[in-house]
Amino acid sequence: MGRLSPPASYAARGASLYLSQPLGDEGFLSAITLRLRILIAAVASQRVRAVAAASMVSLGVASTLIMVAMSTGARLEMEAEQDRMGRNLFYVRPAELPMSPGRGNGWYISDRLKPEQAAQIEHTIPTVLHAEPVRERAALVKFDSHSVTTTVRGVTPEFIELRNFEIEQGRAILDADREGLRRVAVLGPFVRERLAGAASLVGRTVRLSGVPFTVIGELRAKGAGSDGSNLDDQILIPFETSMRRLDHAESASLLLVQARDASAMRPAMSAVRTLLRTAHYIEPNARDDFDILETLRQNLARQTSGRWMTGLSQILAAVTIALGGIGVLAVTDLNVNERKGEIGLRMALGATRTAIALQFLFEACALSVLGGAAGSVFGAALAMMLRVATGWSLVVDFRALAIALATSGLASLLCSLLPAWRASRVMPARTLVE
Repeated sequence: MGRLSPPASYAARGASLYLSQPLGDEGFLSAITLRLRILIAAVASQRVRAVAAASMVSLGVASTLIMVAMSTGARLEMEAEQDRMGRNLFYVRPAELPMSPGRGNGWYISDRLKPEQAAQIEHTIPTVLHAEPVRERAALVKFDSHSVTTTVRGVTPEFIELRNFEIEQGRAILDADREGLRRVAVLGPFVRERLAGAASLVGRTVRLSGVPFTVIGELRAKGAGSDGSNLDDQILIPFETSMRRLDHAESASLLLVQARDASAMRPAMSAVRTLLRTAHYIEPNARDDFDILETLRQNLARQTSGRWMTGLSQILAAVTIALGGIGVLAVTDLNVNERKGEIGLRMALGATRTAIALQFLFEACALSVLGGAAGSVFGAALAMMLRVATGWSLVVDFRALAIALATSGLASLLCSLLPAWRASRVMPARTLVE
Protein backbone atom coordinates (compact mmCIF):
# COMPACT_ATOMS: atom_id res chain seq x y z
CA MET A 1 0.00 0.00 0.00
CA GLY A 2 1.45 3.41 -0.98
CA ARG A 3 2.07 6.26 1.41
CA LEU A 4 -1.03 8.31 2.23
CA SER A 5 -1.22 11.94 1.12
CA PRO A 6 -1.44 14.48 3.99
CA PRO A 7 -5.26 14.92 3.85
CA ALA A 8 -5.76 11.18 3.66
CA SER A 9 -3.29 10.70 6.49
CA TYR A 10 -5.28 13.15 8.70
CA ALA A 11 -8.52 11.30 7.87
CA ALA A 12 -7.08 7.89 8.65
CA ARG A 13 -5.51 9.08 11.89
CA GLY A 14 -8.68 10.83 13.03
CA ALA A 15 -10.80 7.80 12.16
CA SER A 16 -8.51 5.39 13.97
CA LEU A 17 -8.54 7.56 17.06
CA TYR A 18 -12.31 7.83 16.95
CA LEU A 19 -12.75 4.09 16.50
CA SER A 20 -10.36 3.38 19.36
CA GLN A 21 -12.85 4.83 21.85
CA PRO A 22 -15.10 2.29 23.63
CA LEU A 23 -18.58 2.09 22.08
CA GLY A 24 -21.23 3.85 24.09
CA ASP A 25 -18.73 5.65 26.28
CA GLU A 26 -20.02 9.21 26.39
CA GLY A 27 -18.30 10.30 29.60
CA PHE A 28 -16.76 13.73 29.92
CA LEU A 29 -13.28 12.37 30.58
CA SER A 30 -13.52 10.08 27.57
CA ALA A 31 -14.55 12.95 25.31
CA ILE A 32 -11.72 15.14 26.54
CA THR A 33 -9.22 12.31 26.09
CA LEU A 34 -10.38 11.79 22.51
CA ARG A 35 -10.07 15.46 21.64
CA LEU A 36 -6.61 15.64 23.22
CA ARG A 37 -5.41 12.69 21.18
CA ILE A 38 -6.79 14.18 17.97
CA LEU A 39 -5.24 17.53 18.89
CA ILE A 40 -1.82 15.95 19.42
CA ALA A 41 -2.10 14.10 16.13
CA ALA A 42 -3.13 17.28 14.27
CA VAL A 43 -0.32 19.37 15.78
CA ALA A 44 2.22 16.61 15.08
CA SER A 45 1.13 16.59 11.43
CA GLN A 46 1.17 20.40 11.09
CA ARG A 47 4.09 21.51 13.18
CA VAL A 48 4.99 24.61 11.20
CA ARG A 49 1.42 25.87 10.94
CA ALA A 50 0.71 25.25 14.64
CA VAL A 51 3.92 26.98 15.68
CA ALA A 52 3.07 29.95 13.44
CA ALA A 53 -0.38 30.34 15.01
CA ALA A 54 0.93 29.98 18.56
CA SER A 55 3.73 32.45 17.78
CA MET A 56 1.29 35.11 16.65
CA VAL A 57 -0.65 34.73 19.88
CA SER A 58 2.63 34.72 21.82
CA LEU A 59 3.76 37.97 20.23
CA GLY A 60 0.39 39.56 20.97
CA VAL A 61 0.53 38.60 24.65
CA ALA A 62 4.21 39.58 24.97
CA SER A 63 3.58 42.97 23.33
CA THR A 64 0.61 43.56 25.59
CA LEU A 65 2.63 42.66 28.66
CA ILE A 66 5.47 45.04 27.75
CA MET A 67 3.15 47.92 26.88
CA VAL A 68 1.18 47.50 30.10
CA ALA A 69 4.47 47.24 32.04
CA MET A 70 5.63 50.55 30.53
CA SER A 71 2.28 52.21 31.21
CA THR A 72 2.17 50.91 34.79
CA GLY A 73 5.76 52.00 35.42
CA ALA A 74 5.08 55.49 34.10
CA ARG A 75 1.94 55.77 36.22
CA LEU A 76 3.78 54.66 39.36
CA GLU A 77 6.57 57.16 38.64
CA MET A 78 4.02 59.96 38.35
CA GLU A 79 2.38 58.86 41.58
CA ALA A 80 5.78 58.75 43.30
CA GLU A 81 6.51 62.28 42.08
CA GLN A 82 3.13 63.39 43.36
CA ASP A 83 3.85 61.75 46.71
CA ARG A 84 7.22 63.50 46.85
CA MET A 85 5.64 66.90 46.25
CA GLY A 86 2.51 66.22 48.32
CA ARG A 87 -0.74 64.63 47.21
CA ASN A 88 -3.81 66.50 45.99
CA LEU A 89 -2.39 69.93 46.78
CA PHE A 90 -3.04 73.33 45.28
CA TYR A 91 -2.05 76.86 46.24
CA VAL A 92 -4.09 80.01 46.58
CA ARG A 93 -2.07 83.20 46.09
CA PRO A 94 -2.99 86.90 46.13
CA ALA A 95 -3.58 88.17 42.62
CA GLU A 96 -2.17 91.21 40.86
CA LEU A 97 -4.92 93.77 40.36
CA PRO A 98 -5.06 97.01 38.35
CA MET A 99 -5.00 100.27 40.30
CA SER A 100 -8.39 101.85 40.90
CA PRO A 101 -9.32 104.91 38.80
CA GLY A 102 -7.89 108.04 40.33
CA ARG A 103 -5.03 106.21 42.07
CA GLY A 104 -2.73 106.12 39.10
CA ASN A 105 -1.70 103.45 36.62
CA GLY A 106 -0.11 100.09 37.23
CA TRP A 107 -0.79 97.01 39.29
CA TYR A 108 -0.67 96.03 42.94
CA ILE A 109 -0.77 92.72 44.85
CA SER A 110 -3.88 92.09 46.92
CA ASP A 111 -3.38 91.81 50.69
CA ARG A 112 -6.80 90.33 51.49
CA LEU A 113 -5.66 86.72 51.89
CA LYS A 114 -5.77 86.27 55.67
CA PRO A 115 -4.39 83.39 57.81
CA GLU A 116 -7.77 82.75 59.45
CA GLN A 117 -9.25 82.03 56.01
CA ALA A 118 -7.20 78.82 55.92
CA ALA A 119 -9.00 77.56 59.03
CA GLN A 120 -12.31 78.63 57.55
CA ILE A 121 -11.60 76.67 54.35
CA GLU A 122 -10.55 73.56 56.28
CA HIS A 123 -13.55 73.56 58.62
CA THR A 124 -16.35 74.49 56.21
CA ILE A 125 -15.51 72.75 52.91
CA PRO A 126 -16.10 68.96 53.04
CA THR A 127 -13.83 68.22 50.07
CA VAL A 128 -10.85 69.90 51.78
CA LEU A 129 -8.72 67.87 54.18
CA HIS A 130 -6.21 70.54 55.24
CA ALA A 131 -5.55 74.22 54.59
CA GLU A 132 -2.47 75.99 55.95
CA PRO A 133 -1.31 79.63 55.66
CA VAL A 134 2.23 80.38 54.49
CA ARG A 135 4.21 83.61 54.61
CA GLU A 136 7.24 83.81 52.32
CA ARG A 137 9.85 86.35 51.33
CA ALA A 138 13.40 86.52 50.03
CA ALA A 139 15.99 87.28 52.70
CA LEU A 140 19.74 87.54 53.11
CA VAL A 141 20.98 84.87 55.49
CA LYS A 142 24.37 85.20 57.23
CA PHE A 143 26.50 82.83 59.25
CA ASP A 144 29.96 84.03 60.30
CA SER A 145 31.51 85.39 57.11
CA HIS A 146 29.25 83.48 54.74
CA SER A 147 25.95 84.71 53.33
CA VAL A 148 23.31 83.58 50.83
CA THR A 149 20.00 84.96 49.59
CA THR A 150 17.21 82.42 49.87
CA THR A 151 13.47 82.05 50.38
CA VAL A 152 12.28 82.23 53.98
CA ARG A 153 8.89 80.63 54.58
CA GLY A 154 6.79 81.09 57.68
CA VAL A 155 4.94 77.80 58.02
CA THR A 156 2.91 75.62 60.35
CA PRO A 157 4.03 72.12 61.44
CA GLU A 158 1.39 70.69 59.10
CA PHE A 159 3.08 72.36 56.11
CA ILE A 160 6.11 70.10 56.50
CA GLU A 161 3.88 67.01 56.51
CA LEU A 162 1.75 68.15 53.56
CA ARG A 163 4.81 68.80 51.41
CA ASN A 164 6.42 65.54 52.55
CA PHE A 165 9.59 67.19 53.82
CA GLU A 166 11.76 65.06 56.09
CA ILE A 167 14.09 66.17 58.87
CA GLU A 168 17.69 65.03 58.37
CA GLN A 169 19.02 66.41 61.66
CA GLY A 170 17.47 68.13 64.65
CA ARG A 171 13.71 68.58 64.83
CA ALA A 172 10.81 70.19 63.00
CA ILE A 173 8.80 73.27 63.93
CA LEU A 174 6.31 72.67 66.75
CA ASP A 175 3.08 74.37 67.81
CA ALA A 176 4.97 75.63 70.89
CA ASP A 177 7.34 77.51 68.58
CA ARG A 178 4.36 79.22 66.95
CA GLU A 179 2.69 80.12 70.23
CA GLY A 180 5.90 81.47 71.76
CA LEU A 181 6.88 83.42 68.60
CA ARG A 182 10.25 81.70 68.86
CA ARG A 183 13.01 82.68 66.50
CA VAL A 184 13.91 79.18 65.34
CA ALA A 185 14.66 77.94 61.83
CA VAL A 186 14.90 74.74 59.80
CA LEU A 187 17.44 74.98 56.97
CA GLY A 188 17.27 73.38 53.55
CA PRO A 189 20.44 71.45 52.57
CA PHE A 190 21.31 73.90 49.78
CA VAL A 191 21.38 76.81 52.23
CA ARG A 192 23.34 74.80 54.80
CA GLU A 193 26.00 73.91 52.22
CA ARG A 194 26.41 77.56 51.17
CA LEU A 195 26.80 78.68 54.77
CA ALA A 196 28.81 75.86 56.36
CA GLY A 197 29.65 73.24 53.76
CA ALA A 198 29.12 69.71 55.07
CA ALA A 199 29.06 70.80 58.74
CA SER A 200 25.76 70.78 60.59
CA LEU A 201 24.35 74.11 61.81
CA VAL A 202 21.88 72.62 64.29
CA GLY A 203 22.17 74.61 67.51
CA ARG A 204 24.00 77.48 65.83
CA THR A 205 22.66 80.99 65.19
CA VAL A 206 22.09 82.50 61.75
CA ARG A 207 20.77 85.96 60.86
CA LEU A 208 17.76 86.40 58.62
CA SER A 209 17.60 89.99 57.38
CA GLY A 210 19.66 90.91 60.46
CA VAL A 211 17.41 89.07 62.94
CA PRO A 212 19.09 86.19 64.87
CA PHE A 213 17.47 82.74 64.59
CA THR A 214 18.53 79.48 66.20
CA VAL A 215 18.81 76.54 63.82
CA ILE A 216 16.76 73.65 65.24
CA GLY A 217 16.78 71.31 62.26
CA GLU A 218 17.91 70.58 58.72
CA LEU A 219 15.78 69.17 55.91
CA ARG A 220 16.66 66.07 53.94
CA ALA A 221 17.59 66.81 50.32
CA LYS A 222 14.61 66.71 47.98
CA GLY A 223 15.88 68.17 44.70
CA ALA A 224 13.86 70.07 42.13
CA GLY A 225 10.10 70.47 42.18
CA SER A 226 7.76 69.80 39.26
CA ASP A 227 8.07 73.49 38.28
CA GLY A 228 11.88 73.35 38.29
CA SER A 229 12.31 75.23 41.58
CA ASN A 230 14.99 74.12 44.05
CA LEU A 231 13.14 72.66 47.04
CA ASP A 232 16.37 72.57 49.06
CA ASP A 233 16.93 76.33 48.72
CA GLN A 234 14.72 77.57 51.57
CA ILE A 235 14.50 78.21 55.29
CA LEU A 236 11.38 77.37 57.32
CA ILE A 237 10.42 79.38 60.41
CA PRO A 238 7.22 79.45 62.53
CA PHE A 239 4.37 81.22 60.74
CA GLU A 240 3.56 83.61 63.59
CA THR A 241 7.25 84.48 64.02
CA SER A 242 7.41 85.42 60.34
CA MET A 243 4.28 87.55 60.62
CA ARG A 244 5.19 89.40 63.85
CA ARG A 245 8.97 89.46 64.19
CA LEU A 246 10.23 89.41 60.62
CA ASP A 247 7.65 90.86 58.21
CA HIS A 248 5.26 92.73 60.55
CA ALA A 249 2.41 91.77 58.21
CA GLU A 250 -1.25 90.80 58.59
CA SER A 251 -1.81 88.81 55.39
CA ALA A 252 -0.57 85.45 54.14
CA SER A 253 1.54 85.03 51.02
CA LEU A 254 -0.38 81.90 50.07
CA LEU A 255 -2.72 79.20 51.35
CA LEU A 256 -1.71 75.57 50.88
CA VAL A 257 -4.85 73.45 50.40
CA GLN A 258 -5.11 69.66 50.30
CA ALA A 259 -8.19 67.98 48.85
CA ARG A 260 -9.43 64.71 50.32
CA ASP A 261 -8.57 62.76 47.17
CA ALA A 262 -7.84 63.27 43.49
CA SER A 263 -11.52 63.26 42.52
CA ALA A 264 -12.18 66.07 45.02
CA MET A 265 -9.63 68.46 43.48
CA ARG A 266 -12.00 70.28 41.16
CA PRO A 267 -14.88 70.53 43.69
CA ALA A 268 -12.41 71.75 46.32
CA MET A 269 -11.02 74.40 43.99
CA SER A 270 -14.50 75.59 43.11
CA ALA A 271 -15.60 75.68 46.75
CA VAL A 272 -12.48 77.60 47.82
CA ARG A 273 -13.06 80.14 45.08
CA THR A 274 -16.68 80.62 46.16
CA LEU A 275 -15.75 80.97 49.82
CA LEU A 276 -12.99 83.50 49.21
CA ARG A 277 -15.10 85.60 46.85
CA THR A 278 -17.76 85.78 49.55
CA ALA A 279 -15.21 86.58 52.27
CA HIS A 280 -13.64 89.33 50.14
CA TYR A 281 -17.02 90.82 49.14
CA ILE A 282 -16.27 90.50 45.44
CA GLU A 283 -19.07 91.53 43.07
CA PRO A 284 -20.48 88.78 40.79
CA ASN A 285 -18.93 90.19 37.63
CA ALA A 286 -15.66 91.34 39.20
CA ARG A 287 -12.43 89.37 38.83
CA ASP A 288 -10.93 87.34 41.69
CA ASP A 289 -8.33 89.03 43.89
CA PHE A 290 -6.59 85.65 44.29
CA ASP A 291 -5.29 82.94 41.96
CA ILE A 292 -5.37 79.17 42.04
CA LEU A 293 -1.81 78.22 41.22
CA GLU A 294 -0.42 75.92 38.56
CA THR A 295 0.17 73.09 41.04
CA LEU A 296 -3.42 71.93 40.54
CA ARG A 297 -3.13 72.10 36.77
CA GLN A 298 0.13 70.19 36.84
CA ASN A 299 -1.49 67.41 38.87
CA LEU A 300 -4.38 67.28 36.44
CA ALA A 301 -1.94 67.28 33.51
CA ARG A 302 -0.09 64.31 35.04
CA GLN A 303 -3.38 62.46 35.53
CA THR A 304 -4.42 63.24 31.94
CA SER A 305 -1.06 62.06 30.66
CA GLY A 306 -1.38 58.86 32.68
CA ARG A 307 -4.86 58.19 31.31
CA TRP A 308 -3.62 58.89 27.77
CA MET A 309 -0.74 56.44 28.15
CA THR A 310 -3.04 53.79 29.61
CA GLY A 311 -5.55 54.28 26.80
CA LEU A 312 -2.85 54.07 24.13
CA SER A 313 -1.42 50.88 25.63
CA GLN A 314 -4.91 49.36 25.72
CA ILE A 315 -5.50 50.22 22.05
CA LEU A 316 -2.15 48.76 20.98
CA ALA A 317 -2.77 45.70 23.13
CA ALA A 318 -6.17 45.18 21.50
CA VAL A 319 -4.59 45.43 18.03
CA THR A 320 -1.84 42.91 18.79
CA ILE A 321 -4.26 40.47 20.42
CA ALA A 322 -6.62 40.84 17.45
CA LEU A 323 -3.73 39.99 15.11
CA GLY A 324 -3.08 36.86 17.16
CA GLY A 325 -6.74 35.93 16.86
CA ILE A 326 -6.62 36.45 13.11
CA GLY A 327 -3.62 34.14 12.94
CA VAL A 328 -5.57 31.44 14.77
CA LEU A 329 -8.51 32.07 12.40
CA ALA A 330 -6.32 31.59 9.32
CA VAL A 331 -4.71 28.40 10.64
CA THR A 332 -8.04 26.92 11.78
CA ASP A 333 -9.61 27.70 8.41
CA LEU A 334 -6.75 25.98 6.57
CA ASN A 335 -7.06 23.00 8.88
CA VAL A 336 -10.77 22.69 8.09
CA ASN A 337 -10.08 22.81 4.32
CA GLU A 338 -7.33 20.18 4.52
CA ARG A 339 -9.08 17.87 6.98
CA LYS A 340 -12.43 17.54 5.27
CA GLY A 341 -11.70 13.88 4.64
CA GLU A 342 -11.14 13.30 8.36
CA ILE A 343 -14.27 15.27 9.22
CA GLY A 344 -16.40 13.33 6.75
CA LEU A 345 -15.06 9.99 7.93
CA ARG A 346 -15.64 10.81 11.59
CA MET A 347 -19.17 11.99 10.88
CA ALA A 348 -19.84 8.83 8.87
CA LEU A 349 -18.70 6.83 11.92
CA GLY A 350 -21.14 8.65 14.20
CA ALA A 351 -19.53 11.93 15.26
CA THR A 352 -22.07 14.74 15.68
CA ARG A 353 -21.76 18.18 14.14
CA THR A 354 -21.39 19.62 17.64
CA ALA A 355 -18.48 17.28 18.37
CA ILE A 356 -16.74 18.33 15.14
CA ALA A 357 -17.19 22.04 15.88
CA LEU A 358 -16.02 21.62 19.47
CA GLN A 359 -12.92 19.76 18.29
CA PHE A 360 -11.76 22.68 16.15
CA LEU A 361 -12.64 25.17 18.89
CA PHE A 362 -10.67 23.02 21.31
CA GLU A 363 -7.65 23.04 18.99
CA ALA A 364 -7.82 26.82 18.52
CA CYS A 365 -8.01 27.39 22.28
CA ALA A 366 -5.11 25.01 22.84
CA LEU A 367 -2.95 26.96 20.38
CA SER A 368 -3.97 30.16 22.16
CA VAL A 369 -3.05 28.74 25.57
CA LEU A 370 0.33 27.52 24.34
CA GLY A 371 1.04 30.84 22.65
CA GLY A 372 -0.15 32.78 25.68
CA ALA A 373 2.09 30.83 28.04
CA ALA A 374 5.11 31.34 25.80
CA GLY A 375 4.25 35.02 25.36
CA SER A 376 3.98 35.52 29.12
CA VAL A 377 7.44 34.11 29.74
CA PHE A 378 8.96 35.96 26.77
CA GLY A 379 7.25 39.27 27.62
CA ALA A 380 8.24 39.15 31.30
CA ALA A 381 11.85 38.29 30.42
CA LEU A 382 12.03 41.06 27.81
CA ALA A 383 10.54 43.60 30.24
CA MET A 384 13.19 42.70 32.82
CA MET A 385 15.95 42.98 30.22
CA LEU A 386 14.70 46.38 29.05
CA ARG A 387 14.53 47.64 32.63
CA VAL A 388 18.12 46.58 33.29
CA ALA A 389 19.47 47.79 29.94
CA THR A 390 17.67 51.16 29.72
CA GLY A 391 16.82 52.02 33.31
CA TRP A 392 13.18 52.49 32.35
CA SER A 393 10.55 51.90 34.98
CA LEU A 394 8.77 48.75 33.79
CA VAL A 395 6.44 47.00 36.21
CA VAL A 396 5.03 43.58 35.31
CA ASP A 397 1.42 43.66 36.45
CA PHE A 398 0.20 40.08 36.87
CA ARG A 399 -3.42 41.21 36.88
CA ALA A 400 -2.84 42.76 33.47
CA LEU A 401 -1.15 39.54 32.39
CA ALA A 402 -4.21 37.52 33.42
CA ILE A 403 -6.45 39.92 31.51
CA ALA A 404 -4.19 39.67 28.45
CA LEU A 405 -4.30 35.87 28.53
CA ALA A 406 -8.07 35.81 29.00
CA THR A 407 -8.58 38.36 26.21
CA SER A 408 -6.24 36.49 23.89
CA GLY A 409 -8.06 33.22 24.53
CA LEU A 410 -11.44 34.88 23.98
CA ALA A 411 -10.22 36.49 20.73
CA SER A 412 -8.93 33.13 19.48
CA LEU A 413 -12.20 31.45 20.43
CA LEU A 414 -14.32 34.05 18.64
CA CYS A 415 -12.08 34.00 15.56
CA SER A 416 -12.32 30.20 15.32
CA LEU A 417 -16.12 30.11 15.55
CA LEU A 418 -16.63 30.53 11.79
CA PRO A 419 -14.13 27.82 10.73
CA ALA A 420 -15.57 25.48 13.39
CA TRP A 421 -19.09 26.11 12.07
CA ARG A 422 -17.85 25.42 8.52
CA ALA A 423 -16.31 22.17 9.72
CA SER A 424 -19.61 21.09 11.27
CA ARG A 425 -21.42 21.72 7.95
CA VAL A 426 -19.20 19.39 5.93
CA MET A 427 -21.21 16.76 4.02
CA PRO A 428 -19.79 13.29 4.79
CA ALA A 429 -20.97 11.71 1.52
CA ARG A 430 -19.31 14.39 -0.63
CA THR A 431 -16.00 14.24 1.20
CA LEU A 432 -15.87 10.45 1.10
CA VAL A 433 -16.60 10.43 -2.64
CA GLU A 434 -13.94 13.06 -3.23
